[in-house]
Amino acid sequence: MSQHAMLVDESRCIECKSCTVACKQENGLQTGDWWLRVWRREQLKDHLVRSYNTQSCRHCADPVCQFVCPVGAIQRGEDGIVIQDHENCLGCHVCVSACPHSGMKIMTNGKVGKCTLCSHRLERINEPACVTVCPVNSRVYGEREELLREANKRVAELRAKGMRVNLEGADKDQTAVMYLLVDM
Repeated sequence: MSQHAMLVDESRCIECKSCTVACKQENGLQTGDWWLRVWRREQLKDHLVRSYNTQSCRHCADPVCQFVCPVGAIQRGEDGIVIQDHENCLGCHVCVSACPHSGMKIMTNGKVGKCTLCSHRLERINEPACVTVCPVNSRVYGEREELLREANKRVAELRAKGMRVNLEGADKDQTAVMYLLVDM
């Protein structure tokens, strides 16, 4: 089975929050619940430096949340997508504490929820909702190898402009969602 992935390019994000709204709508999330957030980071150097980073499940190759779930409510499929069974979730929140990326969210009903990469859409639309609505191509979904090439191209372009960037999720801590992060 081919490995799909998502590239999130922090250098292109404009904090429009279209991705967060699309996620909430597509997944029918209640007020106060979210699986995807956009955060503003600012630092004052000789000028104001502002960047935005998003936070959601990274769909790890070896998901610690799956290993710590006492009832097996979290499983990683052959396609690399980590899915949580909301019905079987006990609401113990062990996975929330264990996730190194803060990808597991405590929902208003006390159970845990997380990004599914819109797995229910992928057969017919082939893109998660957050990717479909991104106006600046900060979020890209596709074949993992193709996205790695695109990410490396973007890294080279940004470094040529003097920016310090790194790509997370491509190497030893492989994740289906890779982040191109701007160092401040």
